[in-house]
Amino acid sequence: MKPAKFQIALVTGSNKGIGEAIATGLAAEGYTVLITSRSLAKAVAVAQRLTQDGGKAYGFELDVTNEEAVDHFAQQILNQFGQVDILVNNAGIALDQWVQGQNLDLDYMRETFAVNVFAPLHLIQKFLPQMKKQAFGRIVNVSSELGSLETMEMAGTVAYRSSKTALNAVTKLLALEIEDGEDIQINAACPGWVKTALGGPEAPRSPKEGADTALWLATQPKNGPNGKLFRDRSLYPW
Repeated sequence: MKPAKFQIALVTGSNKGIGEAIATGLAAEGYTVLITSRSLAKAVAVAQRLTQDGGKAYGFELDVTNEEAVDHFAQQILNQFGQVDILVNNAGIALDQWVQGQNLDLDYMRETFAVNVFAPLHLIQKFLPQMKKQAFGRIVNVSSELGSLETMEMAGTVAYRSSKTALNAVTKLLALEIEDGEDIQINAACPGWVKTALGGPEAPRSPKEGADTALWLATQPKNGPNGKLFRDRSLYPW
């Protein structure tokens, strides 16, 4: 059950796949959900569906790699809604599936880090100060077990996997900035191998199944975990 005062949830890349499933789950819990996509029409379509299903949602156009656009968007959201209580950094890309590092196009590395690392950090920078003012917030970074250093035993996919390793580090380090008395939790969630545009049709999990851990973390009660990585609601090694 959500605290009555804290009801605004922002999910990036929520026009499809895992992001849409996370947004759907939050709307079902009674949160006002802010849907973002590079396509305004797609974001609005999801928001309309959630509203028709009895929820409350709004769609926004957002390219998370455009720093000026993110700055403007964040100010717009805070002006319009006053707060963001839940931030789910879901938007992500994988351009180099199983490409060996020695053959990696460095432009893939730059673009992957822009979406998977710099964008989540930038959004946290925009909304964490307001969360600290109200002493409440939940931030979930959608990561991957492929970024776990402990289980990294196969070569390949250097850009994507190292970007998730970096995102995990951002998660842990930002969580250390939370002070006593602040009911703020910053965690990372591994969705598993999910049937999405990124995961492909052979993946065993549905988007709803992939969204479960992120939803669980986003709606944790006070004194929940902070600075941890989870898969299937269980701790996963960094």
